[in-house]
Amino acid sequence: MNKLLKTILIFLIPATLYSHSLLLNIFDNQDGTITVEGVFNTGESAAGAFVKLQAIESGEILFEQRLPDSNELTIKIPKVNYQVLLDGGPGHIVIKEGIPPKGGFEKVEVVKEKKKDKTSKMSAELSSSKAVTISIIVAFILLLATIFISIRNTNRLMNELQTKSR
Repeated sequence: MNKLLKTILIFLIPATLYSHSLLLNIFDNQDGTITVEGVFNTGESAAGAFVKLQAIESGEILFEQRLPDSNELTIKIPKVNYQVLLDGGPGHIVIKEGIPPKGGFEKVEVVKEKKKDKTSKMSAELSSSKAVTISIIVAFILLLATIFISIRNTNRLMNELQTKSR
């Protein structure tokens, strides 16, 4: 048991030692601009990470640029409600809500169209058809039969090996 625990720890500890996460800081400069700072929690530079300002209501991209070597960008505060997205690569995406300008955000009306139900009769019939149900049952029975035969054959082989070793 002790040996098993040590083996498990040996494989799990390196994964946590080298993990890092991307940090996004947004500062209000009190002059109509914000400073967006990106850095990894290990102190590594996040230069080259992609900074994007996106309108929350419309989804429109208001600003996009890569972080320079200084890890900071100064950007004019948008008038619409927005979010700041920092993309440092796979598994390193951080999103924060943007800081409002001094007068607050402009109210934007977004007209949302009703989405039509795209499920067709064909897909609804397929999921409830008897053929699908029977196919699933047959597949399950075959799976159980395979497991049963595998166990039986394994036991036979084990018995043969035990009798030969005596």
